[in-house]
Amino acid sequence: MDSLSVRLIKNSVVYPTIRVASHPGKLLMGVYDEDDNYVVGTALNRRSGEQGAPVPRDLFPVAADSDAPEAIYAGTLYFHFGHFLLESLARAWYAHQYPDVPFVWAGAHTWQGVELKPWQSEILDILMIKNPTRIIADPARFELLHIPDIGYRYDDRFHPEHAEFLGRYEGPAQVPGHRLWLSRSMIGSDVRDLNSAPAERRLAGAGWTIAHPETLSIREQLDHLGRAEIVAGEEGSAFHILILLKDVASKKFHILRRHGHEHGNMHTIGDARQVDQSFYSLERQLLLRAQGRVVSKISPNSSEILDILDVPVPTARDAAEASANDTVLERVLANFEPRRFLDVGASSPHLVVGSTAPTRVAVSSRFDFDPRTYAELGINFYELRLRQYAYLFHEDHGRFDVIRITGLEFEEVMASFRVSKRLAHERTTWILGSGDFAARTALAIRMTHPGFTARRLFVQRTSVYVAQRVLGEPADDAGVGTLSAAEVKRRIRWLPPATLRRMVRREAGTQG
Repeated sequence: MDSLSVRLIKNSVVYPTIRVASHPGKLLMGVYDEDDNYVVGTALNRRSGEQGAPVPRDLFPVAADSDAPEAIYAGTLYFHFGHFLLESLARAWYAHQYPDVPFVWAGAHTWQGVELKPWQSEILDILMIKNPTRIIADPARFELLHIPDIGYRYDDRFHPEHAEFLGRYEGPAQVPGHRLWLSRSMIGSDVRDLNSAPAERRLAGAGWTIAHPETLSIREQLDHLGRAEIVAGEEGSAFHILILLKDVASKKFHILRRHGHEHGNMHTIGDARQVDQSFYSLERQLLLRAQGRVVSKISPNSSEILDILDVPVPTARDAAEASANDTVLERVLANFEPRRFLDVGASSPHLVVGSTAPTRVAVSSRFDFDPRTYAELGINFYELRLRQYAYLFHEDHGRFDVIRITGLEFEEVMASFRVSKRLAHERTTWILGSGDFAARTALAIRMTHPGFTARRLFVQRTSVYVAQRVLGEPADDAGVGTLSAAEVKRRIRWLPPATLRRMVRREAGTQG
C-alpha cells in the first residue's frame, strides 16, 4: 500500500455541504482550484451509504477570502460519534505536523457559528492535534490549502499509517477476567434491543461492568475498554473507539449483530487493529423495524445473550424456598387442573414451576431468577411487560385456562388484567392472590369490569381472591385504587364466599 500523501492547492475555495432534491442520495461539497476546477478527492469518499459529489458552484454566492491565508482540509464534518471518528478524522494524521495551520471542515451550509462538541475537542486533545479548528458554512477562499489523503474510507479501507496515528491512548492496564458490556439502553433512540435491561441486570450480577458510553467522557470510555479483557454489546459505533487505544491485541470482542450481516466497518477496523472479534445473531429476537441501519428489535428474555457470553447457569438449589403464600396458591392452582397456565408479574418461579399444566407461560419484567435455571421444564419465560408479550410474542400459545396476576403496584396489576382478557376464554379463572392488595384488585374487577365477578376462596385459613367471567351490568370506575385499607375491608364483605371444591367443580368444563 502506498504511503499517505498531501497535495498543496493555491487560491482554492472550500465549499460547505448541501443536500438538494435534484441530487438524491448525494452530499454535495468539495474544493475548487483557482481555475474553477473541482479538486478530485475532496468530496465524501465512501464504499457504501450516501455518496459525496462535487457541488454545483452556482448553488452558492461568490466565495469570500478567509482571514486565515493557509489551512488544512479536513473533509466532511459529522456530529455523529462513529462518523466523526472514522470520516471526519480521516485526514487528521497530517494536521498535527503543522499545529499552527487551521484544520478546516466542510460543515453544512446552515451551520454558521456552529462549534465542535466537547467530546470532539477531547478526541483532538487525545490525538495531540493543537491546530485551530474551523467549520466552513459559507464558501471560503484560501491562498494555500493542504489536502491530505484520507486514511480511512467508509467502510473498506484503513491505512496502516492512519491506524498507527490514531491508536495512541495508553489507558490503564488490562485486568485479567475483566468483562465489559457496552450498553445502548440510554442512547435516546429505538435503534437497539428494546428489552436489554434483563440481560444487563444479570450480567451485572455475574460481575460484568455495564457502561453507557454516551454518559462518559472519551477518556472514561477508553479507560473502561483498556481494563477489559472481554468486551461485548450490540453492534454500533461504541465499538469504533478501540481505534484510539494503543493496545487491543489481547482483547476479545463479542458483538450482537444489528440485522443481517454486520457492517463492513466492524471488519475494516478489526482487521487493521488485529482484534479477536466474533459476531452473533439472536434467533428468538423479534425484529420490529428495519430501515437500512435503523433497526429496532426486542428480545423475549436474557437467555440467549447469557449463553453466548458463557455466563454460568444457576442451579435450582440456589433459588429461595417457597413461602407459605406460594404453597396456598399452588394448592389453588392444582385444584383447577389447567391445561394452559399464564403467570403474570411474579418475581418468583415457584407457582409456574410447581404447576403440572402442559403449557406454562410466565411473563414478568422483575424475575429474581435466571430463566435458564428451569429450561428443562419446558416453561416459556418472557422478561417483558404483559402488553409486549400479548401483542408481540403470544402467537399460538392459545387461550389460558388459569391466569395468575400479581405485581408491585395496583395500577400495574389492573393494566395486566385488562390485557389478559384477550388471552382468556369464557371459563378462564384469574388467581389474584391473598391479602389487602389482592382484595383491592378483586374489588376493582367486580366493580369496574362489566361481565366479571370476584370471589374469596378459603384455603388453609387463608382468603384467596379469584375472578371469573359472569353476565353483569356495566359499572362505573369506583376509584378502587384510592380506597383506604379500612374501606377495602368493609367492602370486601360484599364478595360472596365459596369453597375451593365448588370453584373447581365450576371449572370442570374447561378441561380436556
